[in-house]
Amino acid sequence: MVRLSLSSLFVTTSLLTAYGGAVNVLPRASVEKFDYVIVGGGAAGSIVASRLTEDPRTTVLLLEAGPTNEGLQVGEIPYVYARMFMSQYDYNYTLVPQASVDNRVLPYFRGRILGGSTSINGMTYTRGPKSDWDRIASYLSDPSWSWNALQPYFRKNEAFEDPPPAADGGPVGGRQQFTPSVHGRTGNIAVSLNEATEWIVPPTLEAAAAVGIPYNQDGNSGDPLGISWQQFAIKNGERSSVATGYLQTPSVKRRRNLVIRTDSHVTRILRKDGERGTRSYTFDKVEYVDQAGNTVVVQANKDIISSAGVIDTPTLLMRSGLGPQQELRDAGITPIVDIPALGKNFVEHIGLPITWSVNTTLTDDELDRNTTLYGEELAKWEQNGSGRLSQTSLTHIMFDRVPQNESIWQDPSVAGKPDPSGGSLAPHYEQIVSNKWTTLALLPATGNYIGMTHFVTSPTSVGSVTLNASNPTGPPLINPNSLNTQWDRYVLRYAVRRTLAYMNADVWKKYDTKPEFDLALDADDETADAFIRANAFGGAHGVATAKIGPRNSPAGSDVVGPDFRVKGVNGLRVVDASVIPFMPNGHSMAPVYIVAEKASDIIRWGR
Repeated sequence: MVRLSLSSLFVTTSLLTAYGGAVNVLPRASVEKFDYVIVGGGAAGSIVASRLTEDPRTTVLLLEAGPTNEGLQVGEIPYVYARMFMSQYDYNYTLVPQASVDNRVLPYFRGRILGGSTSINGMTYTRGPKSDWDRIASYLSDPSWSWNALQPYFRKNEAFEDPPPAADGGPVGGRQQFTPSVHGRTGNIAVSLNEATEWIVPPTLEAAAAVGIPYNQDGNSGDPLGISWQQFAIKNGERSSVATGYLQTPSVKRRRNLVIRTDSHVTRILRKDGERGTRSYTFDKVEYVDQAGNTVVVQANKDIISSAGVIDTPTLLMRSGLGPQQELRDAGITPIVDIPALGKNFVEHIGLPITWSVNTTLTDDELDRNTTLYGEELAKWEQNGSGRLSQTSLTHIMFDRVPQNESIWQDPSVAGKPDPSGGSLAPHYEQIVSNKWTTLALLPATGNYIGMTHFVTSPTSVGSVTLNASNPTGPPLINPNSLNTQWDRYVLRYAVRRTLAYMNADVWKKYDTKPEFDLALDADDETADAFIRANAFGGAHGVATAKIGPRNSPAGSDVVGPDFRVKGVNGLRVVDASVIPFMPNGHSMAPVYIVAEKASDIIRWGR
């Protein structure tokens, strides 16, 4: 027998009405009420929930579609983070076929677990260059968004841990690995460096010097250019996610004014009763399906806050009747508020891995093949968080620019326009050296390898996130439009050729490095572009699908104002990666943390 409550009957009725059905409306059962209902327990939602409930008088319900992260060993061990991809803890989204990558259908990783993507990602912690934040401040005409003004938030978020010294008691390699003055020490997210015990560290640094890449003591100082020690959200050999740092500390767990519900998939937000026909719309209810499959409605007395992320925030709002009105009609949804920019302006870092074989047996490849060896390392990790599983296969990160004498600067699509990076000290691309097989193809049964992954960090290609008109409640259509511009194609090609020069440095010769690809990528552009099309992947750092804009910006050019309120709507805010208006020049996790910290103050204090 199917049991249907009055509240679920009303929800079903509302859903049919929103999708164009004509039905009778039944009385609504009483609903739970909170001051704030936050949709999405990821990088932003967890921070906002934690900060708002520091006031014991404020009640918050945090709804997360996925399960809890607690007790999930595969999510705690840094080395095996990639096992979380395309698992039950991932939304398992795919991009629409991208013409720029031979129309391949590529996965797009999004965490479906408490902590969101911070519970499944590679844990890289990059703030971006100073100019990223100064550009937002200029765009919003608000100096509180500048790099200097945001420093209290950077420190509030971070608990940096000093790396262990070298055997002689000094810094590893005789060089400082970080700048103490730029880091926070008592924040919620632990940040550390991988231990310098790998064979690969000396040649990594020496090859950079050989090809003119300067050593950067700290890539999170506001100037990331050069090669620096990669910083990770890892503490005592375990992942430090937004869930562990902001929701699962003893003090937060004791809060009775914070309710967290996992396995609770939000389907829509609902308008306030009695407002049909008015010119000002208020949304005050959230509809979700709980773990048992029941449809539940809860009410926000102050605000609904969508923190569902760059993909799910725009699609949630669209399913609720907000968005580009013709697209909503095409999906069978009655438009309530026309928001042309929702789901548009999607920008993403396209990536490309390349692999070389080496003659040393000190790479991590055997750890990925040999279950006995893995079991030995797991025992170390379980005992005290030590061993190879306590970190990733990465130690250094490089950021660089395309020189002004390169021909792309004279291309009509680039010449006379602002630098896509947003500043003369901001990078155009990123390179990360890996102590293992990196290419998307399966690891060979034998051999040892190193790899380099590239990202275009200042892309000009712009895409969209839309509902699938034939299945609006199913997976959305995610289209980053990757490599759609001359600039993006040139930058990635240039980055690959810089890597070829890097791997040809004399220091690598004793390791007998040999490319695991047959093509001469520096021979001609067509050869390089064909290789890129066949091997690139879709990225996982997207932003701007519900972009923030100035208070008085032209109608339809953005989605939320400086107070994070959706323009033209009452009772609804957005706080997540979707509001960031420009592509961060680095990985997007830390920038989302800072946006969420600032938004929390704006919501709580009005500033």
